[in-house]
Amino acid sequence: MNTGKSLLCFFAGVAAGAVAALFMAPDSGANTRAKIRQGAAGVAGRAKAKVAEGLDMIEEVLEEE
Repeated sequence: MNTGKSLLCFFAGVAAGAVAALFMAPDSGANTRAKIRQGAAGVAGRAKAKVAEGLDMIEEVLEEE
């Protein structure tokens, strides 16, 4: 239970730091939003690939049975 709370606090701190960095960024709002969009697209692409890998692994296990 303590580990979960610690991780939650850690990620809350990371999120707060990211928000603060965005507000203090010297780049224009349009450029910052474009960078965020590109980063989100990259994360989404990697997540889709991992889900596909997981589904393939499940399919292989089910075929073996």
